[in-house]
Amino acid sequence: MATEERNRGGHDSAARGTAGDAADGPAGSGAAYEPEPLSDLERGTVQRAQLRTRVADIAWTALVVVLAAWVLWSAIGIARAEANAWVYCAIGALLFAVALWARLSTLRARARTRL
Repeated sequence: MATEERNRGGHDSAARGTAGDAADGPAGSGAAYEPEPLSDLERGTVQRAQLRTRVADIAWTALVVVLAAWVLWSAIGIARAEANAWVYCAIGALLFAVALWARLSTLRARARTRL
């Protein structure tokens, strides 16, 4: 809104009795200074913090899903009696368990900090 007033000039502000003080900034003759509003993803905004959390959630979920698919595929390999399927299934299960534990612990920690 302050940008539109500056672009229009002083003719509208003179009608309100401010004589263009909003365009003068904080050093004006007592008019309230209106800073430009922050865009949604500027530093210090709630949206930026929420975006970082949301991207982390998506990444963790994708990792858990990929590891679960790897374990499932390896288990199918065990059923088909493929070579080294036990090794792949054990490694996948271990990585899946660690990733799932880390994901759940971050969710619990986030829930504690939001209180």
